[in-house]
Amino acid sequence: MNGKKGLSILVVIAVSFMAFNINWQYEYPGWTTTVNITGSLITFTRSDEMILVAKGKDSDVDYHKALGWMNLHDRYVQMCLYRLATLGLLTKHLPFTEASLKIDIKSNNLNSYGMSMKVISKLDATCLRNIQNFVDGVNAYLETHPRPIEFVLLNYYPEPFVVTDVVSLWIFISLSGLNEQSLSTEKILVEILAETDADLDILKTTFSPHLNGIDDELINIYKSLTNIRPLGDHDTSDLPKMTNSNNWVVSGTLSESGLPIMAADPHMPLTAFPNIFYEAHYIGEDGHKVFGISPSGTALMLMGRTGKLTYSLTFGMLDMADYFIENIVDGQYERDGVFHPLQKRSVTIHNQTFLFYDTHEGHTIERSLDVSHKPLVDGKYLAARFSLTSEGLYGFLMPFKIDDVQSAQRASQQNMLGVNMLYADVKGNIGYQQVGNVPKRSKSTGLLPQPAWKSENLWQGYLSGEDYHSILNPPEGFIATANNHIQAPGGPNVATFSLQHNRLDRITHLLKSKDKFNAEDFKRFQSDTYSLVAERVVNLIKPVLGQTAIEEELRNWDLRSTIDSRPAAFFKMFYEVLSRDILMKLFHQDEVRIAKYTRCNAYFVIKLVKTLIDDIPGFTTQKMLVDALQHTLALYKGQRYGDLEKMSFKNDAFGGLLPRWTGVDALDLPTNHCAECIKVGQASINMQGERVYISQAWRMVTDMSTDVVESILAGGPSGNILSNIYMREIDLWLTDTYKKIHL
Repeated sequence: MNGKKGLSILVVIAVSFMAFNINWQYEYPGWTTTVNITGSLITFTRSDEMILVAKGKDSDVDYHKALGWMNLHDRYVQMCLYRLATLGLLTKHLPFTEASLKIDIKSNNLNSYGMSMKVISKLDATCLRNIQNFVDGVNAYLETHPRPIEFVLLNYYPEPFVVTDVVSLWIFISLSGLNEQSLSTEKILVEILAETDADLDILKTTFSPHLNGIDDELINIYKSLTNIRPLGDHDTSDLPKMTNSNNWVVSGTLSESGLPIMAADPHMPLTAFPNIFYEAHYIGEDGHKVFGISPSGTALMLMGRTGKLTYSLTFGMLDMADYFIENIVDGQYERDGVFHPLQKRSVTIHNQTFLFYDTHEGHTIERSLDVSHKPLVDGKYLAARFSLTSEGLYGFLMPFKIDDVQSAQRASQQNMLGVNMLYADVKGNIGYQQVGNVPKRSKSTGLLPQPAWKSENLWQGYLSGEDYHSILNPPEGFIATANNHIQAPGGPNVATFSLQHNRLDRITHLLKSKDKFNAEDFKRFQSDTYSLVAERVVNLIKPVLGQTAIEEELRNWDLRSTIDSRPAAFFKMFYEVLSRDILMKLFHQDEVRIAKYTRCNAYFVIKLVKTLIDDIPGFTTQKMLVDALQHTLALYKGQRYGDLEKMSFKNDAFGGLLPRWTGVDALDLPTNHCAECIKVGQASINMQGERVYISQAWRMVTDMSTDVVESILAGGPSGNILSNIYMREIDLWLTDTYKKIHL
């Protein structure tokens, strides 16, 4: 988050501290402290697994106070950085960098603070009390502990947290990641339709049926757009965002224990460290207990296990954000021939005034960052709108108050996150609930931006809870999700862009491979690197494989990615070459455009390549396969998979600036993760040319017949660079070694 300039003094002094082995936070199993948080006495203890365990009396009050205190204790710097970023205040409080300026402009354009005020005004008293308790816990730590070394050196004094800080972060996380991906998909399509002569039928096949309404009139509107913000301006790799995930659950009919077993592994960008997810464990004297992950600073227990229920989510690909096209004349926007004044927000960022414009519906006019300080000129602009709701948060705020699957389903139907929820309870029930706040669209499905000056194109309210798909105790005895398109039978459209079914198909295959499963099976499944993409493509190229050693190895490859595998490395290289050649054919050798789309939205490119290989007869010719094979043979120098697939954990505050010997970063770690297998791992280059790695940020397996949760967190319990447990779980993550948590 720091960029590459402005922190030289901080780096030098920080290195000096580490050279003398100064450690300000040494903790050990059994470390204990009791804290009075606004009248609640709560005891915190480091368990044998080095998880911070909180024990309170009245869980309705103490749980969130404890969660807030734990969050700041173990994620102090991260929480404060996220708060500054989501409120657009990085350049006000930290050394100036171009990266922080860009984040501040984008955050103010998004206006998460303004949105948070709207959400807070609609929250019920219970939710508000819970958030305030969380804030009280955060501030209790803030007021009684010294600032971390990073903030001492920067002379930054964090202000007390308030409720709007927490809700703003909820909003930012829910709107970034997949919502941002949805908008970038729309923008890429607009650019392709306006600037290229790419085959429209191929695009229609790839995104069927969502482009069926395209016509010359709409394409001409796209061509007339004013000052489209470049795709690179969308990138927020330094900020918390949620991407793809896996989860599955089996009922007692398929488990050795006779009760449900659940597995979950959310995927996040791991390049920024510490992990956005924070593992927390709470035990109440009133019998309530919960363990799970809370996105740092949010007060939400997003996934986990209570004494009666376990729950997890994957990101549901629901289309909850749209671009519209606004016709702007003299600072006014058009609706059915009538013009209305835009609402102007003027914000000072780094001694410069920036201007942001909104319609009364909440459409935010989008302009490139380099002109955001200038008054709006006449023209047609893209304008983004996001879906917000204050509903559906109770289950994440108070998970231990929900006893069974049916109650959990009812509590979560409408939510600003847009996710697939899986549940299991100690009674033996399993269930699925699609969760979101999808707008009603009368003239489109949401993938193509529509003219907002025709009011018939605007959102017409939101779908009701009954419109989302729900499953309870299916006859097959299992449920799995992996960011695939899930649609309620006969229900309205809820998604326009979903990922390929490769992971889901592999999970489903494994869940049909035995009559009965146990937790060890599910842990093994989470480490599965068998690639269905490789299965299809290797079968496609086998007829043209030659007799070289590596081609023979590829012919006999088991289609799994292991660190020492030569054929896995060769296939990775081949598929990248083939994908590039396919896209070059589609976009008529436009390498710049291909690189831009790949960096901006890799999932868009993956989906497009899959269509061009599998669904468009004759597009991927045998000559293209042979040429790609020969090109790869020329590139391949005996590498093994671990030579190509490496990832690095870089500290949020320092961004890789410190020397390796300080131990603040973990760099160039070989892994066996792969892009289209269950054990996901995908390295990409963002629009700033920086390497970003997305993988399993957390893994959980739990059998409801026990009180045990087995988990791995990519990183460590503490985000304090001077803590002995800062990177405690890196080796566990690399070696697929789980720790056991007893509720």
